[in-house]
Amino acid sequence: MAGLLEHLATWPLTLVAAPDMSRSPRAFAQATWRHLLFGVVLGEVERRLNPPPLEPVSDEAVASNGHGSAAHLVASGPS
Repeated sequence: MAGLLEHLATWPLTLVAAPDMSRSPRAFAQATWRHLLFGVVLGEVERRLNPPPLEPVSDEAVASNGHGSAAHLVASGPS
């Protein structure tokens, strides 16, 4: 979205740099599609390189030895 906003905000400056292109709807459309495609590809690359964090593990499920808690496996007293 930031790239598209930048493209829309700075397109009028093409009048200074390339006056012929600034009046072309085809040039504007092509630049818009390129910004959109680049944003989609960049977002997908970022998503694949930075997966969401794992769910935090509660302190109750982790023992000090690092192997987890077996408290739920032990029966407490006669039943």
